[in-house]
Amino acid sequence: MINDGIKNIILATLFFGLINALVKFYSHIPSIQIVFFRSIVTLFLSFYVIKKENIKIFNKHSKLLFLRGFTGACALCLYFYTIQKMPLATAVTILYLAPIFTVILAAFINKEPPNKLQWPFIILGFIGAVFMKNFDPRAQMIHFFMGVTAAFFAGLAYNIIRKLKGKAHHQLIIFYFPLITIPMTLPFLYTQWVTPNLNELFGLISIGIATQIAQVFMTKAYLAEKASKISHFNYLTCVYALITGYLFFHEELNWMSLTGMLLILISVTFSSRFAN
Repeated sequence: MINDGIKNIILATLFFGLINALVKFYSHIPSIQIVFFRSIVTLFLSFYVIKKENIKIFNKHSKLLFLRGFTGACALCLYFYTIQKMPLATAVTILYLAPIFTVILAAFINKEPPNKLQWPFIILGFIGAVFMKNFDPRAQMIHFFMGVTAAFFAGLAYNIIRKLKGKAHHQLIIFYFPLITIPMTLPFLYTQWVTPNLNELFGLISIGIATQIAQVFMTKAYLAEKASKISHFNYLTCVYALITGYLFFHEELNWMSLTGMLLILISVTFSSRFAN
């Protein structure tokens, strides 16, 4: 039977896949502005829940919560930028170095080293991601580097969430994300702002709502399970990106992509089975 951690991470990847597609669709709007709108929506939604459940915002774990917010904000800003600058599947593939960073960092941050039997499947998952969308020559090295850096910060953020298990309510962890992200994005909005029309405004709000739902599932997943057991399910978003890119952004589906999809599914299945 699939446990709650795995159920939640699968649901999170579905919503993250939707978010990726929307960010790509609104490529004419600066990525930092999309991050800002997304954060405004999630801030209000999270604050409503926190006040309703009478959760104290500041406590003795606030430093860890701020650090989770900062690492998540860095990952998000860099990630949205690379989505807009690269083909969707390529950008998502680069970000999904994050499960590898997550598992490696978990050994140091949370003292949860992966089972040695997991390593072949961790590597297999990344090879599958490369097969799905091998490095696009149109992508500049600076964008590639920004994507890798986003993956590293995402790995840090996931491990900090795990470290907060039993110390902070999952809604409080989510609340700190936009609380840090909004002031980080404000200095960039002055020179990059594009006034959205009504349809674009609806789309930007939808990104925020979808993000809130994805964050709830993702946070619950990492609170419920070890990073080494569930982080590889993030590779499923590569599959969603490939399908979305093919259907809506004219990215081709070839035998390498299909092979990669199969390798990722094998990786997800067996890396979880061998988790400690």
